[in-house]
Amino acid sequence: MRFEGYRNKAVVVETPVAHTGLAESTINSEPIISEPEPEIENETTSDTTEEVSNPSCSELNEDMAELPKEESTLSTINNMLIEESNQPTEYEIFRANAMAEKERASQEKLDKVLSYTKQNLALYLSETDLNRLCGYITEYFLSDSLPKVEQIKVDAQLKTIDIMHFGWNIGKAFGKPRLQTATFIKKVFAHTLRDSEISTIERKMSHTESECRIKLNRKIA
Repeated sequence: MRFEGYRNKAVVVETPVAHTGLAESTINSEPIISEPEPEIENETTSDTTEEVSNPSCSELNEDMAELPKEESTLSTINNMLIEESNQPTEYEIFRANAMAEKERASQEKLDKVLSYTKQNLALYLSETDLNRLCGYITEYFLSDSLPKVEQIKVDAQLKTIDIMHFGWNIGKAFGKPRLQTATFIKKVFAHTLRDSEISTIERKMSHTESECRIKLNRKIA
């Protein structure tokens, strides 16, 4: 009985020895598992490198981002300079205003003469001939040379003195020379003035005669 007990004790003792061997084998195998440690160090190094290099990239991006702002500022300044250079000078403003006023006054003068013509000759001309006459008068006013015309025949009620008075009235309103106006009405009213020379028309344009339908008028324009 004692021997069996001893054997049992021996068995009990052997069991830790087996476990000890397993423990030693386990300990001996651990270095194999821990070999990848150098790779962990490399990863740490690369992480550090990336962290260090990031600020330089961001600074570069900021520098690049600032370039369009500078270009935009320069573009704005250039546009302002161009706008200032395109602004008219004081002289140009005064000249433009004077030209506009002159044109307005000329148009007003022409309108008054045309209105006078229609009011005084509507009874003696057809509508077509009256409009054609107004066109000739407009060309005469706007041009220094005489316009090309086709003669206009008025009603027989108007005499040579009436046409002469009419010519003097519009020539006076336009500020045209007497000879130029005499030549103009001689062309336009060739039939009525067929027996009068240009020199006679020039001389008698402002004569006052009691028997006439068209009076001298110094206040047309």
